[in-house]
Amino acid sequence: MGVVSFDLDGTLWEFGPMMDGALAAAIASLERHHPELTGRLTVAELHRHRALVGSQMEGTLEELRRVSMRRALAAVGRDEPELASWLADELLQARADVVGVHSDVGPVVDRLIERGHRVGAITNGNFPFHRLDLARRFSFVVHAEELGAMKPSAAPFARAVELIGIGPEQFVHVGDEIETDVLGAQAFGMRAVWLNRSGAEVPAGVHPDAVISSLEPLPQLVDRLLA
Repeated sequence: MGVVSFDLDGTLWEFGPMMDGALAAAIASLERHHPELTGRLTVAELHRHRALVGSQMEGTLEELRRVSMRRALAAVGRDEPELASWLADELLQARADVVGVHSDVGPVVDRLIERGHRVGAITNGNFPFHRLDLARRFSFVVHAEELGAMKPSAAPFARAVELIGIGPEQFVHVGDEIETDVLGAQAFGMRAVWLNRSGAEVPAGVHPDAVISSLEPLPQLVDRLLA
């Protein structure tokens, strides 16, 4: 049959609540191990340092996060590379612990597989997806950053095609971002479904192969798009 590839952040779960929850959990872990730092770091401050680092330098998502952690700790008098690295590891671990996968994801993934489709992910993020039980049902996961080219460039989509071994015309890519997911997938020859949970208007000049507000209709839609 066909292949359905999903974006992760913003598609299978909401990014903001996941990241805020993970940052709060990392801070709580820091305070348990270093009670003298209780109340010194906040989620807002960690966001501020990460945004500042991102505006000042280039690097992978993980590199930028680790630099921002060191700066945040230095700002409260603890410029210690090992502590910053530990805190970044705590954050990465916490992301998989706190993430709230949308309730429609698991059932729809199961239905797609039952219909004979293969399911995978193509993401620009660095979420540790392999730590979720859901990941065991996915045939592949492409982390675009590891290829040195992010969506909407062709490389992440090409890597998915390479891993599965069938042409892009047999893929349906599902994501919440117009530029990276819809336009990127279509430019590579895949069909693209815009998951528009917020009910936003389709931008002028953009023509997704389908627009859905939840994943519920996706299995029948995939059958129709790949018929």
